[in-house]
Amino acid sequence: MSLATLQIWDQGPEELWVYLILLCSIFIFYIIWDYLRCVRLALSLEGPRAIPFLGNIQDVTKDNLVERLNGEALSYGPIFRLWITIIPYVIVLEPADIKTILGSSKHNEKISFYKLLDNFLGKGLITKDVETWRIHRKILQPAFHIQILERFIKNFNGCADRLVKKLSLKDHESINITTYLNDSIYDILSETVLGLSSTDSDIKKDLPFRKGELMVLQRVSQPWLLIDWIYSWTKAGKEEQKQRKNLHDTCCKMMEERRELIRRKGPSINSEDDPCNNMSLLEYMVEVNEKNPYFTDEDIIEECCTFMLAGQDSVGTASAMTLFLLAKHQNWQNKCKQEINAILEDHSKSPSIRDFREMKILEMCIKEAMRLYPSVPFFARTLGEDVKLGKHIVPAGCGVFIVPYTTHRMSKHFSEPDSFKPERFNPENNEKRHPYSYLPFSAGPRNCIGHKFAMLEMKALISAILRRFRLETITGKEDIKPKFRLTVRAQGGLWVRLIDETTHTNS
Repeated sequence: MSLATLQIWDQGPEELWVYLILLCSIFIFYIIWDYLRCVRLALSLEGPRAIPFLGNIQDVTKDNLVERLNGEALSYGPIFRLWITIIPYVIVLEPADIKTILGSSKHNEKISFYKLLDNFLGKGLITKDVETWRIHRKILQPAFHIQILERFIKNFNGCADRLVKKLSLKDHESINITTYLNDSIYDILSETVLGLSSTDSDIKKDLPFRKGELMVLQRVSQPWLLIDWIYSWTKAGKEEQKQRKNLHDTCCKMMEERRELIRRKGPSINSEDDPCNNMSLLEYMVEVNEKNPYFTDEDIIEECCTFMLAGQDSVGTASAMTLFLLAKHQNWQNKCKQEINAILEDHSKSPSIRDFREMKILEMCIKEAMRLYPSVPFFARTLGEDVKLGKHIVPAGCGVFIVPYTTHRMSKHFSEPDSFKPERFNPENNEKRHPYSYLPFSAGPRNCIGHKFAMLEMKALISAILRRFRLETITGKEDIKPKFRLTVRAQGGLWVRLIDETTHTNS
């Protein structure tokens, strides 16, 4: 024992208490240092008026927060702050600043609130800690290579055909197109992720993937519910635990069924040169698990939940928004129909992946719809180190929100930002624009792993509808009223009238 230590222990009890308090104070100050730096920065920034201790909770839990911030952003500047209780967050809008954050592997950690999304998104790639995410992303990335995705084209086309048959019964009727597209997206995911067939409709109905309820905003509006052990005793908390168990048990059961299937027919993971080998993502993960001990059964279950949960509302809404905007802009609908008919001369032909690649005008329209109404209106990161944004130093540990809905509507990057102008996404205009000014699937290392999958889904469904129908708007329902939660939705739905052109032509 050193002389200094002996001298401390030789002191009386009062002196020992002083040393103990001093050490505790130093430790606490060390723990909250980054927080204090974040508070100092937040106090120097402008932002929505905050209530002491509650911050901007009342604003966060309202549907119109994103739209309000979009209207007020110019007065606040490209960087401003938002308080959630006593925790400050920074909102960043400029593409150059966004690139500094999303383009760096040092800022891949999600903010702590993502842990509240387990029931809505699963505990997979979207919410995983950085180290686990890196491992899983590397393992799963090959499953989303374009050559592998080609295996799913048959599923996409089959679901699109079934959707068109349902819609053919609604000729000249007014329908909420979102409902039909969401059902079709769910069918696609059930087949491509879980490996179910088109005849398994009863099984699909009984699955728990459409039964969860998003409780994040309710928990934020009552901050004491952010404490897990308190929330777990509430009715909502118990329901969420039950839903989590149902999701887990379902994926576990289906994993074992896929494993048994693989044992009977043999592995297919190396047969990627055969586009007819229709291997589901669940099968792919089971085969990976056989060779990689770091990708466990629990990992398979969680990623399965994420793929099934995260891709429903987002892709369904984007597809519905595109069709609604084409109904409003008949000139662009005509251009899409002409392009599709030129590519698919034979009316009975099922599109191939090459055909979908050639649908450039349709892709421009989808991208413009997702610019105006990005499915995910905001997302967030925790900074891994200090970052200089303009004249401000944003400290390590600070939560940063990216708001595509607002960035997509900045006139300096998109002229006439509220107008539907798909020509923005032709090759010439794409080259002129900052690559981080358009973020429907996030950007950088932690972007959406399924963005190519989603684009193919949307092209398959939208092109199938446009081959058969003409879309028109409904009087009194020509405007989109966005509703903002974790995804953008249209308040009251997206209503269109479908005119079956094959029936009209035959008559």
